[in-house]
Amino acid sequence: MRIWVPALAFVIATAAACTQSGSLDLQLSLPDNADLAPTGMTSITVVASSPDFGAGTESATTILSGRTFTSNPLPIAKNVQIDVLFHDVSNRLVGVGQAPNLIDIVGDKTTTLTIPVRRPFVYASSGTKLYTFDPTLDPRSMKFQGQLTGLTAPQVAISVGGDRLVVASTNQLQIVETATHTVMGNPIAIPGMIKDAAPVPGSHRVAVAHSAGISIVDLDTGMVTTGGSASVDKVTVGPTLDNRMVAYGLVGRVAAPAGPVDPCSGASMLLTVDVDQPDPAAVPAALNQAVSAIAAAPDQAMLFATLPCTGKVSRIDNLKFTDVATLPRAATLAVANQRVWAAGSKASIPVCYDTNNNPVTCPTSALASCTATGTSIVYVTPGANLIVQSIPIDGSSAPTEVDVPEPRETMYSMQDDAHQHAQVLRALGMQPLDLVTLPGGQYVSLITTNTFFIASLGNPNTGQIYLPCLSAQTSDWLLLDMASSSIANRVRTQCNLMVGPHPAGTLFPDWSCESAPAGQTPAFPDYIPISVGALFGAR
Repeated sequence: MRIWVPALAFVIATAAACTQSGSLDLQLSLPDNADLAPTGMTSITVVASSPDFGAGTESATTILSGRTFTSNPLPIAKNVQIDVLFHDVSNRLVGVGQAPNLIDIVGDKTTTLTIPVRRPFVYASSGTKLYTFDPTLDPRSMKFQGQLTGLTAPQVAISVGGDRLVVASTNQLQIVETATHTVMGNPIAIPGMIKDAAPVPGSHRVAVAHSAGISIVDLDTGMVTTGGSASVDKVTVGPTLDNRMVAYGLVGRVAAPAGPVDPCSGASMLLTVDVDQPDPAAVPAALNQAVSAIAAAPDQAMLFATLPCTGKVSRIDNLKFTDVATLPRAATLAVANQRVWAAGSKASIPVCYDTNNNPVTCPTSALASCTATGTSIVYVTPGANLIVQSIPIDGSSAPTEVDVPEPRETMYSMQDDAHQHAQVLRALGMQPLDLVTLPGGQYVSLITTNTFFIASLGNPNTGQIYLPCLSAQTSDWLLLDMASSSIANRVRTQCNLMVGPHPAGTLFPDWSCESAPAGQTPAFPDYIPISVGALFGAR
């Protein structure tokens, strides 16, 4: 219980010029559907990523005219990933595209590519529905949030080649045509309960993690081959040093702690399956760290992991870990554009009361519960907050870190018709659940689940309760702008408030979540997103 105090005084790098270069001739393929095709494009930026580039990426910006153009020269290199970013006159991102395969840029030669171009849609799965977000629109627009129909129990959505969105449900894959946002063809059955999926770079195949191993699915033929037999929680695909393409499966995923005193422990394993020849007898190898997520580079033999218990982002080489960044409560990551993108959280600091009702640091056994009988958390200050990092894949410079300000939620008293008698709650805990990067690396989309808690407020001498205990859980979809270190878009998809037991005579017994600001309220009934994906995105 908090104590009512009648009066209180508050104390408040540039790369060297290249001598040889090549150019690109891009044929832009846009949807006929006006709600899906980019509009208002005035410039295009071509982003080329390759291990051959000293800085990892090179870019060239050109004023757009028509549907074809020749870019500014780019350095010659092999295995280059090409992204295209379309901006309007106000420099707002309105369209994205990505070459379906890696290419070679040859000196004194023009390389021709046909690239599907779409609005930069982001997708969030709830397990029952697949929701869409169109960041090119004002968040108050009726079309900013949408929902795809014809899908059965969507769990994960991944972009394959840009023209297809593969949606994994409980035990099957469905394919959505991104030019129309409609389901195409028949579902593809998977021999297990699906937990994750990842595209195979440079092909129309996906690797699916499920309860019976890792299945490699050819989207053109519908053929399914399975390797291993362990239950796999996360999957990613990348090349090996001998140029084989392999799927890495995380077995025994250890989630990052949510609350400030929650323990973190566990044992993880790694299952490796050859994409071209999956071995049904493959067995996972033990790792000496608890791992929450893995992600492979699409164009070189590098595998990365988040270690939630030690607060690290590490590279895995022959089952050994090499730290590349420190990230508290590291929870999830992706690799794109020669960078590792990772999300974690800074823990809140809980406050408890001693026997004399003085605020003290809470022991690790403390609980945040409205009905706890032992030592319980009274409030937190400061609250938990999100941390996102962009880490050069080659370690050439320090990570770029965005320390997002802690979220707060307002709960109002229903005894006040004006809804102005309120409590502002700091975040007890925050858990990033999933992350996807959009082409170009400026935008990262995440989903988080957040908890808020504050004990009852009363008079310890009389036992009178003025304000009851409040415990809330919220879910957020976020679009983070790494360039400005700010949240570009946010939707609070749900707020669930529990009011603790309180005796008769409590002055303000009934409370409710304050509505999110305009543009941040869900367009559909409250839901909890469990994964996030994006067109041409990496997750």
